[in-house]
Amino acid sequence: MNNNVIKKPKPIAYLLLAMIAFGFLGLEFGVLFISRIIDGRSLNELGNWPIHWYGAIAHWVITIIVWLIGVLLIVTWAKRKQVLNELIDFKQSIRVWILVLIAVAVVIVSAVIQMLINDAVIPQVLSEYRGFVRMYGDKAFVVTIFQVLYYFVEMLLVFIMIVLFQKFGELLFKNKYIPYGSIGLMLTWGMIHFVSHPSGALGVTIWALIPGLLYVYGKKTFLPVYILLVLGFLI
Repeated sequence: MNNNVIKKPKPIAYLLLAMIAFGFLGLEFGVLFISRIIDGRSLNELGNWPIHWYGAIAHWVITIIVWLIGVLLIVTWAKRKQVLNELIDFKQSIRVWILVLIAVAVVIVSAVIQMLINDAVIPQVLSEYRGFVRMYGDKAFVVTIFQVLYYFVEMLLVFIMIVLFQKFGELLFKNKYIPYGSIGLMLTWGMIHFVSHPSGALGVTIWALIPGLLYVYGKKTFLPVYILLVLGFLI
């Protein structure tokens, strides 16, 4: 008997890890207590937007560090259990780049539809930059850079949630064509936006369906799904 054989994780392990990834996203609320001290706000202003540009950057930097710790822990677990390669396909091919183009097209079409329906400014990052100009003046550009970095790291955890919810569903229900990742993401990350950003929560919850579908029918490739997730918050 080979004692070095590693037992494959059970479905519940993937569900628990998906919720841990979601929990790491939720730790941003805890970061508010630290960043508001740096910003010089009182406890009564805990949920308010940072007054100073360095307060905003401090919040994002601390949050990014916390999130990267979460990403590292989960990826390390997947490598130790020797399941990372079956969860995510990192290979490059013509098919992958076609999927990337499709992902970009989906984001652009979605953004244009939102612009027409909600009279929104696109790309979203430009609208946010203009808001930072009003709040922070000539520091707006550097604040925007850190917010974009924040989105990049957030989407890593969101992608991991899709992967883990999907694997949980596949093992439990023995069907690889249902987007369990989308369902899990909608019920967690999507729904929490009704608390953190109520005005755009419905759109985020519906949008959560798309990356899970791309993950399943794109044969679990990393790049197209990740680009879709990031551009969805930039465009």
